[in-house]
Amino acid sequence: MEFTNKVISYITTHQLCKEGAKLVVGVSGGADSVALLHVLHNAGYKCIVAHCNFHLRGVESDADETFVRDLADKWHIPFFSTSFDTKTFAKEKGISIEMAARDLRYEWFATLKQEQNAEAIAIAHHLDDSIETFFINLSRGTGLRGLLGIQPKQGFVIRPFLSVSRDDINNYISINNLQSRMDLSNFDQLIIRNKIRHSLIPVFESFNPSFRQIMAENFMRLGELNEVANNLIESFRKEAVIDHKGYISISISKLRNQSNAHYFLFELLKPYNFNDAIVNDILYHLDGESGKSFFSSTHRAIKDRNYLLVTPSTAVDNSNYSIPEDTFSINKPINLYLSRPISIESASIVKNSNIACIDFEKLTFPLKIRRPKEGDFFYPLGMTGKKKMSDFFIDKKLNLLEKENCWLLTSEDQIVWVIGYRIDDRFKIDDNSKKMIKISLSKDIV
Repeated sequence: MEFTNKVISYITTHQLCKEGAKLVVGVSGGADSVALLHVLHNAGYKCIVAHCNFHLRGVESDADETFVRDLADKWHIPFFSTSFDTKTFAKEKGISIEMAARDLRYEWFATLKQEQNAEAIAIAHHLDDSIETFFINLSRGTGLRGLLGIQPKQGFVIRPFLSVSRDDINNYISINNLQSRMDLSNFDQLIIRNKIRHSLIPVFESFNPSFRQIMAENFMRLGELNEVANNLIESFRKEAVIDHKGYISISISKLRNQSNAHYFLFELLKPYNFNDAIVNDILYHLDGESGKSFFSSTHRAIKDRNYLLVTPSTAVDNSNYSIPEDTFSINKPINLYLSRPISIESASIVKNSNIACIDFEKLTFPLKIRRPKEGDFFYPLGMTGKKKMSDFFIDKKLNLLEKENCWLLTSEDQIVWVIGYRIDDRFKIDDNSKKMIKISLSKDIV
């Protein structure tokens, strides 16, 4: 009962789930997951057994599935299983077998949870797993978050066993005469987790037999410190980060004012997959010229004059797009809506940067949409002289990303509209105009 009470107390203390909740329990057939199912089932939780067959161990994988199914039948617990071609998935995604299995497992667990209207997904990670994760992260290089071990709750995934060790679980299995399956890959010391488990941790235990308990206390203290750090990061985020449509900007001046700028920038950029080396490179070039880009696997950071701009690293579209006459809408490269030509007498001219009211007879179709190019100029509405596009961008104080995402509407390569900003004075409605066309970024306005 001491083991069970310790687990239930951990669930309550960390508010992992409600008493008697319906839970999807991941059961591989190993001692950890069998013990977790036994504890939760006997404690009155409404368990649903979820088993994944990754087909990585031949007939042994099939035997695991049969064992778990029989166990669920014996304990009168609903059983669900699924199979994956894990090696093919890993190859297609370019990831390790271990990561592929994890991604497949959690995606299916989440689907099953929703289908069964369960409160949470219970996984049998325990204290030893958390310690091993600590050393793996430490050996690879990590921030404070990577030193916290495995967290008791992440989204809908809960881990009720993080207060108990592998030895505690094995004792529980023995006392309750529970059967489980053995995975021999757990003893393969070519796998870093196993090497830590069988070689490194015993060394620490030889120094201090209470090493596992000491690590549990360390995780608690590090968690408290991480909460303080998160509060500092959030405070800085509110002060220095602006969310825009499709990207964020980080104030370079406010970043420079931080004595520990590396830590703040690393934490801000980590969700966008920037690593420590790239963060160092960004900081080194903060005083350099605008325009330099830095790339993670998914995002790009651009050093602008006063801001660091972070955006998904999609390829810039530099194509030209044609708009034939009698076209009323396009959706590539952007959404534009065109009215029918209407007489000036019945038309109303709208003053809105997202709408271009154009003299229809001054246009030559097909119109074109393209990016700005070097040497471009136009005659901004209300001005008699021409202005270079580069000067117009400076006047509008556009950042590099806004310039990069700008589109021009042209007629015979004359700029008609800097889309979303200003039309060309040569195409405006004047006293001689007879027909007008409205071109809009919003369907509701045409």
